Amino acid sequence: MTEQPAQHLLHQLVERYLGLESFEVTEELLDLCGASIDSRALPLLKQRLQEEEVQIPQLEARGYIRMREKSEQLVASLKSLIEALEETDHDTQGSPVGTQY
Repeated sequence: MTEQPAQHLLHQLVERYLGLESFEVTEELLDLCGASIDSRALPLLKQRLQEEEVQIPQLEARGYIRMREKSEQLVASLKSLIEALEETDHDTQGSPVGTQY
């Protein structure tokens, strides 16, 4: 019964993240994980997090306020999603459990 709320939360986090991410990265995630987002995506998600964190001050310095805000939203979404996937991965001890799309 406790898995259902966790899966629902993970579903919401993935949905929010994919709404902010580029099509190229989304396609790469589909190649990695198929129609689910699970712990196999963690390396790519962590890489995207680093890329976006580096980009924020550059966007701010150039005065691109809306692009910076989107990047900040993406960083927040990535952090939440990574945390949820890591918790799911620890709970299942490596068995592939994810959110289907």
